[in-house]
Amino acid sequence: MAIDARIAQAITDAVEEAGQRNELARRLTAWFEAVTSGIEDINDEATADRRLEILFDGTAVEGENGDGEN
Repeated sequence: MAIDARIAQAITDAVEEAGQRNELARRLTAWFEAVTSGIEDINDEATADRRLEILFDGTAVEGENGDGEN
């Protein structure tokens, strides 16, 4: 089950507005879709930790490499 297109667009817009790479929006959308389809359980701590680590790794932090990119 795919998430509502408006939610996917809102994720993309928020990621873009935050100056993050489009890959982060794709990762967030994929996680939302996995949870809503029942493939992943948001209450599974190990799975959530793994997904969060992937998201954190894909997030550019200002000054991290001197240019806002990671």
